Amino acid sequence: MKRVAIVGGGLAGLTCAYALKRRGIEATVFESAPSCGRDVAALYLLGPDLFQNTFRLIGDLGLTDDVIPIQPHAGQAYRGQVYRHRVASATGLLSFKGLNILDKALLPRMAYPLARHSSQLDFHHPERGLNFDDETVASFVRRELSQNVLNYVAGPLISTLFFYGSDETSAWLYLVLAKHMYNVRMSTVRGGIGRIAAGLSGRLNVAAGRSVGVIAMAGDSYIVEHEHFSDLVIAVPGNAVLGIGGMEAILSDDDREFFHDCRYQRVVSVRVLTERPVDGGCYAVSIPRAENLSAATISFNDYIDPSSVRAGRGLLTISGGGPGVAAASLMDDLKKFYRIEALEAETFEWSSGMPKFPPGRYRQIANFKARQRRAGLFFCGDYLQGPFIEGAVTTGLLAADAIPA
Repeated sequence: MKRVAIVGGGLAGLTCAYALKRRGIEATVFESAPSCGRDVAALYLLGPDLFQNTFRLIGDLGLTDDVIPIQPHAGQAYRGQVYRHRVASATGLLSFKGLNILDKALLPRMAYPLARHSSQLDFHHPERGLNFDDETVASFVRRELSQNVLNYVAGPLISTLFFYGSDETSAWLYLVLAKHMYNVRMSTVRGGIGRIAAGLSGRLNVAAGRSVGVIAMAGDSYIVEHEHFSDLVIAVPGNAVLGIGGMEAILSDDDREFFHDCRYQRVVSVRVLTERPVDGGCYAVSIPRAENLSAATISFNDYIDPSSVRAGRGLLTISGGGPGVAAASLMDDLKKFYRIEALEAETFEWSSGMPKFPPGRYRQIANFKARQRRAGLFFCGDYLQGPFIEGAVTTGLLAADAIPA
């Protein structure tokens, strides 16, 4: 009899269990936290052309009517001021004060490589574009465009989404983003993106509050929490895999090296309730690293989803990434742009907030996926695809598809 254990109740593990259930295969999801889902940091979704599997899942869960569009107006910090523009708008970029005339003249050059290599820039098939995986975003944009374009266009696209720098990110990931940002559509789920995880967990066999400390083998079976399973899916963050007792013995040397090299960015967010909306003109303000602040982005929850706060009140989230970021420094940064009186402030911290994809990482991932390993052992998580909800959902589906009936 086939029994599947899934260790990790984030969106990847839940999606895997859900896909298996639809095939008639029952799975038990073990999650150390009291409830499932680690996607609370995400406030919005990118377009269905990029988030294909996420939107299919939303439809399956009956949440389509709760998807609400976000008007794509954003802000950009420049020398202590906020300048608003329409996202992916050429007019918006051409009017931005941080770019000089030469920078603006260079911007159309990006269209050529995006059009020429479009088929290789497929988020769901990164193995097709590995020739773009050997260079950093910073190096690529400096060579093809300019330092200013890096500082105020390419760099913020990376740091405000993923909270790490363009000097440590594969150019492949940036080019995929740039391809989809030309006609970007953004939306959210009314009541929060966390409703996706909640909708999944309510349909599944979830063992919440059960931390898996050790995994053992007994013949062809995997022993998890004293139970025998025919198949095992590891759905914890990549940098936590080797922390599970018994995993090192199960893995090959190459796989152990792969997980040793799995790096994440620490992320800190402060959610602030205010007497009234602070900025009703945009969904978020990106703060380029050239501004030398701790914060990477200010997101306006009340603009993104008006139902997230009582009418008339304001709700925003300021976030930053890195080992030295603290709630106090984020609040100091917020007050550099807006006069606020916080009614409430709540801090969230993710020690493994975003998986990193430096140059060469997608090549390592392609090799990892191609390797043969012990029968019945599978992995999923956004560290195997890309630092989006779509990465988690997609790898969960792929893991489920790989498990034979």
